[in-house]
Amino acid sequence: PPAPPAASKASPAMSPEVAGELHAEALHAISTGEHKIRQHKGEANAYHSYGEDKVHAFAGYINSLLQSDPDLSDVMPVDTHSDALFGAVSSGVLLCKLVNMTQPGIIFEKAINTKVKGIHHKIENQNLAINSAKAIGCNVVNIGAADLIEGKEHLVLGLVWQIIKIMLLKKVSIRDFPELAVLLQQGESLADLLKLAPEHILLRWVNYHLSRSGSDLVVSNFGEHFKDSKAYVLLMAAICPEHCDKAPLSEPDDRRRAVRVIANAGKMGCKHFVTADHIVNGNAQLNLAFTALLFNEFPALELPVESEVRQEMAELLDDDNAEDSREERVFRNWINSLGLSSDVNSLYEDCKSGEPLLEIMERLVPESVNWKMVKRGTKIQIKQVQNCNYVVDVAQAIGIKVVNLGGSDIEKGNKKLILGLVWQLMRHDTIALLEKLGGGKKVTDQDVIKWANDKVGTKGRMTSFQDADLANSKYFLHLCDSVSPGVVNWDIVTPGETEEGKEQNAKYVLSVARKMGCGVFLLWEDVVQVRQKMLMTFVGSLMALDAAKQQE
Repeated sequence: PPAPPAASKASPAMSPEVAGELHAEALHAISTGEHKIRQHKGEANAYHSYGEDKVHAFAGYINSLLQSDPDLSDVMPVDTHSDALFGAVSSGVLLCKLVNMTQPGIIFEKAINTKVKGIHHKIENQNLAINSAKAIGCNVVNIGAADLIEGKEHLVLGLVWQIIKIMLLKKVSIRDFPELAVLLQQGESLADLLKLAPEHILLRWVNYHLSRSGSDLVVSNFGEHFKDSKAYVLLMAAICPEHCDKAPLSEPDDRRRAVRVIANAGKMGCKHFVTADHIVNGNAQLNLAFTALLFNEFPALELPVESEVRQEMAELLDDDNAEDSREERVFRNWINSLGLSSDVNSLYEDCKSGEPLLEIMERLVPESVNWKMVKRGTKIQIKQVQNCNYVVDVAQAIGIKVVNLGGSDIEKGNKKLILGLVWQLMRHDTIALLEKLGGGKKVTDQDVIKWANDKVGTKGRMTSFQDADLANSKYFLHLCDSVSPGVVNWDIVTPGETEEGKEQNAKYVLSVARKMGCGVFLLWEDVVQVRQKMLMTFVGSLMALDAAKQQE
């Protein structure tokens, strides 16, 4: 089919307002190096632009990850010179596989409808992909199964980029790569590094190697500062001297220098995402992806085994309590899925300012926060304590129990109390949805249990969210099958009498729930260990889904 008109030009039927928005969007794309802009007409005559560069780059990287997967033989390899990516994601299988590459095991593979026989299978697969992406911290607001099946370009690209970005940046954390501690600057503590976004840590990593190479070059963004390729030349020579040197610096032409950088990247096994044109055009998104790829393959950082920093790190992360560590990850992913003004990288450290907690409460109860009372972006301890005191006040006002919780507890990073507060906010989110769907009627834990028992009928019974029998997941599987008859493949379900059997059932039931359309954040360990708090949100999500179906 003919290419749509350029995004910077308005079609005759387009209103001036839409034309203005479209023009601004195209200019933004061009400013990040996306010179090939396509226009797509969406619902209600809305237009969206997207860069072909991203489409081709993402397709190439996905091919490198999934090309040998037999379940994707009908779409692999995705053509990297067309818009084939949008059709390749239609069945949902590719997106499910991509999410599972990002966090292995988040999707139980047998729950994916690999033999798609109709639209129902596609919808289930897309629900599974969307809700699993949400569970690893993607913001999927306004993305539905139908959007992905139809291949709506801006939504597909937005979700694919979030998934790839999480995959590429998950190692850029002192939790996963302690050697990053060598990037600490004068006067900083590990807690400061823990709060930094992965993108900022990555820039600091580049500057660390630039400095060690004897250069006074400093980069502070992934666009303009990489256009001349000099940062790449110095970085690659420092981290992989066996394949790269500084010779390209003698090349006077920026594009030819970029071509030599790409050639060296091929020798390093990192030839993904960027072309010479992407570099000279300053495509920030693709430069970020390429730099992350270089870090993952050649970090070139060393932290002495006897370093005092290692002990400080062990105390800061406190991994002795695996249960709290899991909760922190689950709550952090839930918060990030809400799409706050900035991602939470460390629950305890980031909450010390009070701002993320206030943003969450504003999301849950609009206009509950008077932002004039908040000291935004403050680094001053006494003002952070004031923010945290206000967090406690707002929490009380919206019905959160804050017994024994003070603002100083949050500012000091008290793990137990912060986990307790965030858990209540997460529960409030679930209960508020149930009450909204129920016409405003108050909902208690006992109401949720009664609903579940009524649904399951004679096939099981739960007296509380602490029942030991819940560990085998059979009750929850019956509950899912009652809400969406036929959604459970009972041939997959084990008797649940061994630890392995319980684990398989737990992984399966979470994927089944996500397949049905539930945004659940708990982990399989929460089910097997019968974690009361997390199971309540799980059953509450199923109850909300059922209530929504009744209203359709």
